[in-house]
Amino acid sequence: LPIGAEIKKGEEYIVRESFINSFDQIAYVLTGIKNEGRTKYGLPWQGYNSQRFEDVDKMEEMSEETLYAVA
Repeated sequence: LPIGAEIKKGEEYIVRESFINSFDQIAYVLTGIKNEGRTKYGLPWQGYNSQRFEDVDKMEEMSEETLYAVA
């Protein structure tokens, strides 16, 4: 993660906005945390790469499928 990033593994976040960044990646602006800063090379960054996150709804569906398979 870049310097100043505030996301933590295992936490849930709400996406305020999504956009395509200069690296053609889908990036998220999240509510309640810092969404910009500078990299260790001094370049500005904004938003978080969407590949760092999992969709909570999809995670719940997978859990339910597992429960049905066990029962």
